[in-house]
Amino acid sequence: MELPEFITQAKENLIKKPWGRNWIPKLKGLEADKIGESWEFSAHPSNPSYVLINGKQISMIDLFSAFKRDLLGKLADKYNRFPILVKLLDIEDKISVQVHPSDEIALEFKENDIGKDEGWIALSEGKVYVGLREDLRPEEISRIVEKLNAFNAEFLDSFKIPAGTPHFAENIRLFEVSTNSNITYRIYDFYGREPHLEKAIRALNFKKTPETDIRSEKGNLRMEKFCAEVLKVSGVLSFEIDTFNILLPIEKDITLKGKEQKIELKQGYSCLIPARTKNFDIEADNALVIRVYPLR
Repeated sequence: MELPEFITQAKENLIKKPWGRNWIPKLKGLEADKIGESWEFSAHPSNPSYVLINGKQISMIDLFSAFKRDLLGKLADKYNRFPILVKLLDIEDKISVQVHPSDEIALEFKENDIGKDEGWIALSEGKVYVGLREDLRPEEISRIVEKLNAFNAEFLDSFKIPAGTPHFAENIRLFEVSTNSNITYRIYDFYGREPHLEKAIRALNFKKTPETDIRSEKGNLRMEKFCAEVLKVSGVLSFEIDTFNILLPIEKDITLKGKEQKIELKQGYSCLIPARTKNFDIEADNALVIRVYPLR
């Protein structure tokens, strides 16, 4: 079996949340409610996505196992799991105040996952809280909400959230990209769920986080391990790649052309482009497309 130049999901991977709404289904032309998350090309064992390969459904985990080098290209020797997790979030009210561990802290707690670095691109206006505006002592953790940097996010504002950075958001739509981990330590939950204070305190960076360490260029989220950029496509954009890309049009449909394959990709639906594709074109009429790829 050979990988096609463009890989699409066999079915959507939608997650209901108490803070979810209906924007994600509307974006995709579906009907559902209370959808808080859409996992795009997830190779995480807790919630894997399924893709279509020559008319057959296969999980992203099995796809990676069978086609690691075709997918990752120059990075194939670096990873023993698919390196990136991509999500859409639709948040009504608030998500929990949380922190993700580093690789070292995840190992210390004998987690089944690696550590988690993540970043957000705002797809609407809303409130984002990332990092501390002043140093915090562990005994002051109950005051963490009032100690967080607060941002009035605008469309395509980008925020970096490396491991150890406390964060939450409210009344906003987000594009999230992270390392392929699903570890979240709740510090405080607005819905009464139990916090994970012992682990959170161990994982947390209690030092002030300067805004320059949080904000990324508008529509261009660049972190140590991955990049997500918003492309404005009017006409044709051409790309040469040496590792995989994930594309998600957020405004208007697009056309993708490779050497042998051409597909139409609808707004709200994502496409995985393996390294073996090497060259592809995006054609569109004033579309906005998010492009994600690993950096190392």
